Amino acid sequence: MNTKHSEEMLEVARLALEGKPTDVRLYLAKLVRKARKEDPAYASKLESLLKTDPARSSGILRRSQFGIEEAHNKDEPSLLRTIKRPDEMEPLLDGPLETQLQQILIERQHKEELEAKGLNPSSSIIFQGPPGVGKTMTANWLSQQLGLPLYVLDLTAVMSSLLGKTGSNLRSVLDFAKSHPCVLFLDEIDAIAKRRNDESDVGELKRLVNILLQEIENWPSEGLLIAATNHPELVDPALWRRFDLDVTFCLPDESNIKKAVVKFLGSDFDELAHLVDFLVESQKGESYSNIRRTINKLRKQKLINPLEFEKNSFEQLIPDLNNLSRQERISFAVKLVSDFSFPKQKAAKLLGVSRDTIRKKLSEAQA
Repeated sequence: MNTKHSEEMLEVARLALEGKPTDVRLYLAKLVRKARKEDPAYASKLESLLKTDPARSSGILRRSQFGIEEAHNKDEPSLLRTIKRPDEMEPLLDGPLETQLQQILIERQHKEELEAKGLNPSSSIIFQGPPGVGKTMTANWLSQQLGLPLYVLDLTAVMSSLLGKTGSNLRSVLDFAKSHPCVLFLDEIDAIAKRRNDESDVGELKRLVNILLQEIENWPSEGLLIAATNHPELVDPALWRRFDLDVTFCLPDESNIKKAVVKFLGSDFDELAHLVDFLVESQKGESYSNIRRTINKLRKQKLINPLEFEKNSFEQLIPDLNNLSRQERISFAVKLVSDFSFPKQKAAKLLGVSRDTIRKKLSEAQA
């Protein structure tokens, strides 16, 4: 046994005897990375050992000698956080997006057949799209479908103020995630790229990009790496090309807006069913998170002040309602009745116009 391997064995023994199984796995992952070029066979054997007994960490994760370990002190700054949302709604996906995500799951079901042909399931994905369209929710859903723990990387924690420490922080996180099957979610990966114009940090940022370039291509097929960005134009093109799959999220179409409205209304749906079509119309161009925020506010108003609910809800959904001219009020009242099946009496009361005027306008439109 050569000197280098002797030292490595002593370090593994020390960590094991100190009762630090997470650090043992992290150290072994570090050895795998180092040995890939010098001794591929040795690296492969170590990697196989790591996969025989996957670690499943569900506690709070914090910095340790090798990056991450179970937290005993919840006040310590964490690099990773776990997400567990068993009651979270499934993401609302349009056809092409759902097809892409289902392809990821289907590939995992046929992993052995793919590997027999020298192919691997997609192991790295980049999500792009505006905020609030379900990127994090979808990462959570994928982890549940795959039966793997989900870790979210806190990029602000990785960006250490200590010069040269950022790269080792990121390397530690990646080593931890690669040491056992899991889903690692790199949220707002453009946060690193956004600062590339800062001359004082460009050297450190280049190191981070280089680390990611090295690791993404070799991401183990037992796990899944997901990056997300609201600003795809800021992500280094070389980094972008390393991902197996590029998934684009868009603002919801009318069909998915309606599904979201119905879902978010929850137990209040029956009482607010008459507002659904109007809510769908008013939420066009909004993200799922904004739609949920609006619906939750309406539900609270209904519970707290039911007598003024109709008036308050319309003032919320149409911010400039009080500034409408008389003719605009009449037109809007007619639209509520004709397009959204609103009772004439309610429409007249909300808009401050007479029912006779609404009837007259409706008759003229039908003539």
